[in-house]
Amino acid sequence: MKHIKQTYRSWILIGMLGIASACNKDKLVEYNTQPDYVLDPPIRSLLPTAITAMHNNDFEAFYDNIRTVSNWAQQFVRKGGNGATFTTQVNNINYRYNTFYLSVAPHLTKIEKMIDEMPEEDKARHVYMRAIPGILKAYYAWYVSDVVGSIPYKEAVAARFNGTFTPVYDTQSALYEQLDQELKNIVATLKTQQPVTQEMFGTSDLYFGNDNTTAIGKWTRVANSLRLKIAMRMTKRDPERVRAIAAEVLADNAGLINSVDEEWVFKAGRSFTAGGNWNPYPDAGFSGEKNVIDFMWNKQDPRLRLYFRKNSWSQANFNTAKEQGKIPAGAVWDARQYYGQYSSPDATSDPAKARFFSSIVITNGTSNVTLDTTSPIQQRLFQSEYESGNGMTTFHLLTYADVCFMRAELAAMGLTNENVSEWYYKGIDASIDSYNKIAAIAMIHDYEAVTADEITAYKNQPDIAFEPAKALEQIAVQQYLHQFKNPNEGWAQIKRTGMPNSNTILALETFMTEGAVLPMPRRFPVNYPLTGDLNYSNKTTAIEEMIKEPGFGLPNDISGRVWWDKQ
Repeated sequence: MKHIKQTYRSWILIGMLGIASACNKDKLVEYNTQPDYVLDPPIRSLLPTAITAMHNNDFEAFYDNIRTVSNWAQQFVRKGGNGATFTTQVNNINYRYNTFYLSVAPHLTKIEKMIDEMPEEDKARHVYMRAIPGILKAYYAWYVSDVVGSIPYKEAVAARFNGTFTPVYDTQSALYEQLDQELKNIVATLKTQQPVTQEMFGTSDLYFGNDNTTAIGKWTRVANSLRLKIAMRMTKRDPERVRAIAAEVLADNAGLINSVDEEWVFKAGRSFTAGGNWNPYPDAGFSGEKNVIDFMWNKQDPRLRLYFRKNSWSQANFNTAKEQGKIPAGAVWDARQYYGQYSSPDATSDPAKARFFSSIVITNGTSNVTLDTTSPIQQRLFQSEYESGNGMTTFHLLTYADVCFMRAELAAMGLTNENVSEWYYKGIDASIDSYNKIAAIAMIHDYEAVTADEITAYKNQPDIAFEPAKALEQIAVQQYLHQFKNPNEGWAQIKRTGMPNSNTILALETFMTEGAVLPMPRRFPVNYPLTGDLNYSNKTTAIEEMIKEPGFGLPNDISGRVWWDKQ
């Protein structure tokens, strides 16, 4: 544990963050004068420490995803609707930043440096173990930059190892170039047959470690897929750069993620998401957005029951509500039990929509039963422990459906020569297959496996069956629906392509408050450093340079745009 404390200290000193130390003076001296505490942790213990840190921050789950980003992207809507200030509630947001600099990058960099310092004969046996942490580091650096723009990376990751504690901030454009080159180099390394038998992470690789013989190929395809994913952020900014990267990746004989079984996902056991912060509001409740659920219902999307639970009405309690005078005597039973909630704040005051915002309470014997029109999300997809569940929670990083839809979109944009409809349909198949599997292991409520006939029927529905004239729109809608478990990507999908929107086949709402349009936020706030910050100059310079970029706005303007989100 002591090597972790020393790592934390070094990353704090780079001036990124400020946290109070719980160590007393004697312990602080001990940690800083005993080199064995720093240099001798088992290498294999560092990788799972970094991996779990990437996924176990329940504050990020609560503040960043459940309460904020998923609402902005109209993936979740509060049971009682959104208030007029829901697009400006950013208190405690951006936990990913701290996670990267304190808990992810230090451990991954430590693995690399420990291997670099080995004798040559040992170093030769750890070539693949040296390469793999770079994939995780690239992913998380990209993930952090995605919502704030410039971050310290090139100089920051070496701060502890005779580097600088005042690193320069990398622009997003420069960061993307750096990460792409790093991933390209990693792919080349993992593809190269080594002359000596390689050590591997084994079960310490919490993604692919069950089989060392296949792990290298899977990591190679993940690295290529991540290159493509990062490049896709630039489709508005630099399509020719995207074209070049796509050509390289698609020509690489190592390939990309090519099946649901190869997806880069983290599967956590029951105790991993214990605690209330993982639960999407058990009391206030969340459903999907009204138009999203309507679209999925009307198109017979098999994922509907995997994403959402039926509402609390039934034929029996409908009859009871009539008998008790809670609904009109002439009311007719509606067998449909999947309804979403309106996301526009003005909808809460519209009398025609009142039934979506009001509960009805009936008496059943000595108990009261609350009936709501809206369908709650399948909570166990996000917290498998919900209501004493015994399943596993899956966290998405990069899926096969992501890869399929990227390839379809690139072809539709004319940036590759691949078959658009082929990859579009493969994406739909992969998305449904993936969610069917993760819903099963999450033991969601009332799980019913998706059948092949359902998938076929869905793909034959109007607006789902491929139409070349609507290709980009259809691909965007399916990409958006697939990101239900990954709110950052659902949000990015809207920002990157402008779809879905109020005019697409899946018509998202326009946020309105008191008759005025409420813009969707597009990034997290960026704060000027305090004058005593060790890295004050570089931080301030980075912010001032971003302000010069058209559309960025003032630092705390969350309607502003980072570099890739070109207007």
